[in-house]
Amino acid sequence: MRVFRRSALLIGVLVVVMGSGAPVEADMAVEATGPSVRYAGMDGCVCAPWTLWTWGGQVIKLTDARVFAGKAGKQPAPLALSPDGGYIAYFRREDGALVIRDMSTGGVREVPGVQWSRQLRSTRIDLAPAGRYVVLGSGQADRVLNARNGRSSAVPPGLRPWSFSPDAKLMLAVDDEFRAGIYSTATLAEKGRVPVGGALSPDGTTVAYFTSDDSAIGLWNVAAGRSGARQPIALPAAKIPIRLRWDGDGHLDLQMVEAAGNGDNAVYSWYRLDQGSGVAQPVDTFTVPDSVRNPIVSGLSP
Repeated sequence: MRVFRRSALLIGVLVVVMGSGAPVEADMAVEATGPSVRYAGMDGCVCAPWTLWTWGGQVIKLTDARVFAGKAGKQPAPLALSPDGGYIAYFRREDGALVIRDMSTGGVREVPGVQWSRQLRSTRIDLAPAGRYVVLGSGQADRVLNARNGRSSAVPPGLRPWSFSPDAKLMLAVDDEFRAGIYSTATLAEKGRVPVGGALSPDGTTVAYFTSDDSAIGLWNVAAGRSGARQPIALPAAKIPIRLRWDGDGHLDLQMVEAAGNGDNAVYSWYRLDQGSGVAQPVDTFTVPDSVRNPIVSGLSP
């Protein structure tokens, strides 16, 4: 969902570092397919349409998505990416329906019972893994919707959804002090409490979080009610930690950013963490220029 830090960091724009070939551009028709989306935004200016940049180097115009929340054209309409970028949630321009697009098949399905309205202009949306649930957020009045049947559950007062387990069965929600509760996503029944928000492991037994000084990663044992036996995992130097993410196989990944020394440009890096040794192995790097407006990174809300 969003960054796993207490304070907001820069909202960068991402561009894939590609080889000599130019990216392939295309319009996103109803049946079009493509690889997972790395980031979305408005290409070059705050203007239509939403554009998708994929891990495979494609640049795709999402022509069926609503772009602005009002006629003035200043506030973008909500759009969200699943953590792996395989699914996109947005309000369809033609009829105002909230829809979820599956990038692997090109299929688009409506979330029952949700239509664009003036009341939704300030609403944010977040998307759970595999597009299974959608969070509609407005201040402290957040709702979790089953994307298949539209069933809606109110998030407990004072809490805001923060992350999901990789299978979307569990949700972690934080309060204003960044203390967190773990809930069944389907029923919102409480499953545990932790003193700090972060990323949920596949089985919901561990929460990975950044230490208060952002120098290391701690692993909180939910059942034991304490940090794990090992010392916090030190972070690579000279970079700012942005977020943590588990995959379904139990791998823990870290994203960090460093200034590139050219205006607002920055360099984002992904690392895979060895939880035993604490070694952070680089797995991906991409550049962050300022040419894309209102950027939305996979797994990260603006």
